[in-house]
Amino acid sequence: MDGNISKYMLLVAMIAGLGGFLFGFDSSVIADVQEQIIRQLSLSSWEWSLVVSFSLLGSIVGIPLSGYLADQISRKTLLKTVALGFILGTACCALANTLNSLLAGRFIIGVCIGIASYIAPLFIAEISPPQKRGTLVLINGLALTFGQAIAYLIGYLLTDSVAASWRLILWTGVIPAILLFVGMLFVPHSPRWLFRKKGLEKAIDALKVIRPHDADLRSEIMEIKMNIPALARSKSLLLSKPVFSVLTVGILLGIFQQFSGINVLMYYGPMIFQQAGFQSIQTALLATFMIGVVNFLFTAFTLLFVDRFGRRFLLLNGTMLASLSLFAIALFFNRMPPSLILLFFCFYVMGYCISVGSLFWVIISEIFPQAVRGFAMSIATLIQWLANFLVSISFMTFFTQTGPGLTFSMYGGFCLLAFFFSYYFIPETTGVSLEKIEENLLSGNKIRNLGKDTDSLSKQKNKLALNWEI
Repeated sequence: MDGNISKYMLLVAMIAGLGGFLFGFDSSVIADVQEQIIRQLSLSSWEWSLVVSFSLLGSIVGIPLSGYLADQISRKTLLKTVALGFILGTACCALANTLNSLLAGRFIIGVCIGIASYIAPLFIAEISPPQKRGTLVLINGLALTFGQAIAYLIGYLLTDSVAASWRLILWTGVIPAILLFVGMLFVPHSPRWLFRKKGLEKAIDALKVIRPHDADLRSEIMEIKMNIPALARSKSLLLSKPVFSVLTVGILLGIFQQFSGINVLMYYGPMIFQQAGFQSIQTALLATFMIGVVNFLFTAFTLLFVDRFGRRFLLLNGTMLASLSLFAIALFFNRMPPSLILLFFCFYVMGYCISVGSLFWVIISEIFPQAVRGFAMSIATLIQWLANFLVSISFMTFFTQTGPGLTFSMYGGFCLLAFFFSYYFIPETTGVSLEKIEENLLSGNKIRNLGKDTDSLSKQKNKLALNWEI
């Protein structure tokens, strides 16, 4: 395979990545409008916590549906449906005059966020060549962080600039949802979904449209065709020891991603920066926007280098950087100028972005067999959202009762655990086809070796056995 990314394939990935943009935008824009909505709707702090967390509850509801729907109605159709859901949820929030209508809109948006968080990277992974799969999947992660940065920028520019500016800020979320719906009308179905539902010929036609100049297309088609026996026994496969093992790895990686504490910064960023010493809401929003920019830039860095440096290198270095930065924040919060605390938060976000922040989505789109990939990814993503909910709902209690020191030390400790977990259990899958990873898994190889050449591993084992006999 030449490993080049065609313009059309890049365009398809970018259109699907609008699901990631909406995920990032709608999960972060709520931080911009906190003070205005609380003031206009006369909400208590507990009621505002419900507004923030209701989208997470919606995500938890949406995830169990996503795997089934993705396999039944297709990845493409589900993304179009999600786009319409984002439009409906945004309208409910922007027009809300009561707490209940605001909660309803947040719940609908949450369902769509949950589905998009899993379906967009899955769709992109299934259209990508092995050598560029990591890069293309991370377009979704890049779009997510771009959505967060744009949300913070819009909040900074529009807050209090016009009457009821919070409604205008929320309405801007309709634009990318419309673009996603229209764009998905013109992209093909996933070749691997077509293979399961429509047959090999339809899958071949789709691959030729997406990657017309791919020199090694025939080899990939043969690998997909060889998956027929595995697809026929998908139910028993899900309960098998190898699949359960990688499912456990995917679940734990998602938990570590959320227990790193990243979303407390995304949901409560302006409040945290005010506590750190930034006096006005405008300067706190500007600091939060800077975090969004760093988040975007280092997700872009990961996109450019994930297939060059590899998954494990970025995971190990990123989790260590995030851990050290959080420990520094815990030690110096309120003891140093707020600009330095902001700098430590930037280092933390750098580490998060190049590790669990971006690579969780890449890895769970790779390690599961095709027959159960949709369902297994939905389980891992569901647990990830449950972890997100637990961290987000508990943050204010931890922060006010124990203080920033213990709170950020706890998140730093989880980043350190993520480092050791990645070292011992995460495989290096860079440049390896999804079918080869599946073959290695079902052949009984250790999880850490899923991306290695099984033939060379067998030769090494035989050589060791021969040396032992001699």
